[in-house]
Amino acid sequence: EHFSYGSEFTEEQINEALASDDPLSLVPTQDTIGHGTFLAGLAAGSSIPQEDFTGAAPEAELAVVKLKPAKKYLRDFYLIPSDAPAFQENDIMMGIKYLRMMADRLKKPLVILLAMGSNSGSHIGTSPLSQVTQNYSGFFGIITVIAGGNETGAAHHFYASIPAGTEYEDVEIRVGKEEAERGFVLELWAADADTYTVGFISPSGERISRIPIIANNETSIPFLLDATTITVNYQLIEAESGSQLIFMRFQTPAAGIWTVRVYNTQRFKGTFHMWLPVQGMISEETVFLRPDPYSTITVPGNSRLPITVGAYDTSTGGIYIHSSRGFTPNQIVKPELAAPGVNILGPSVGRKPGSDTPMTTRTGTSAAAAITAGAAANLLGWGIVEGNYPTMSEASVKSYLIRGAQRNPALTYPNREFGYGTLDLFQTFLRLRE
Repeated sequence: EHFSYGSEFTEEQINEALASDDPLSLVPTQDTIGHGTFLAGLAAGSSIPQEDFTGAAPEAELAVVKLKPAKKYLRDFYLIPSDAPAFQENDIMMGIKYLRMMADRLKKPLVILLAMGSNSGSHIGTSPLSQVTQNYSGFFGIITVIAGGNETGAAHHFYASIPAGTEYEDVEIRVGKEEAERGFVLELWAADADTYTVGFISPSGERISRIPIIANNETSIPFLLDATTITVNYQLIEAESGSQLIFMRFQTPAAGIWTVRVYNTQRFKGTFHMWLPVQGMISEETVFLRPDPYSTITVPGNSRLPITVGAYDTSTGGIYIHSSRGFTPNQIVKPELAAPGVNILGPSVGRKPGSDTPMTTRTGTSAAAAITAGAAANLLGWGIVEGNYPTMSEASVKSYLIRGAQRNPALTYPNREFGYGTLDLFQTFLRLRE
């Protein structure tokens, strides 16, 4: 109801399908990847004593939105590999709207778990999806928990500060053979009111001089020696952030070292950020040669109000090596917390009726976010369902979790890896008792 596309399956229909010998004839959809099943189990799965497993909030109810794949023309435009799971921002926003309407209808609090991310955007919380998550933060009883991403060490972020009087900065990108068959996209985001222009040097030495800024114009540059086409789009003032965006599309780029020469056209701070697509959307061989490990929290995890989660290894106490690091380019503290995210046990897909639930282990910030979402659900259960704090909000849940977090005396907080510390729901409840 109130949606122009999609299907809805109720609890009764799903249970009937699970009890059937032919479940797909009743509910014709399934998780073929396993990511969603795993996270749902981590967040709210029932106890499985023989596996020594229980979800973080086993008494919570689950409402699951399965996204349709991104349209082909969008995959083609962004040069996304054919085997990469990719979804549309507007579909995610509609899914959030559906969950909000369901929570209103049932008059129950809601925890929204978003365990996906993108490098497309300003990384300062201005994308449409980021703004949707921000807008829901003002309602009592609605919490959004977002995985920070697994981009540290992937060499997908570049940061530069061009000194006054310096004409340009050379940004080198190593392009792998796999990318040469297809291509990739690249975004440059300026700081504040700075403006930049770009030129290129191909692996064979062919040079494209500084491309002038022409309002509302897209420039395509064919390279004669490398059979490559680069399309450059200058957005002098991107609508949401107010900053300049330079969108570059490399189609069938030659393998080797490409140089993007970034010219400072109007200087105030002289700083800019560049991002390649996230892991899975680009081959591991295509990287910045001088990457910056910080400001790698993926969109929409860099939204200010939602709770963004990194991952750490409980066996060592150290941060997961690929857990994305803060802070955001405008210095908002992200992630706020780190939660267990290395070799985490959870349910896998493929259970047959009457058989035991197969288990698997996964690693990443998605697992950490699912555990944190369960912790948030437990707080809402205490506060709103049990009537101890009927006006519990995202801001209050975030503060409670931060106050109860464990902190290593050897570290300074907040920091770029752990935020304000590691999740400890027991200590949070002790603080509530105080």
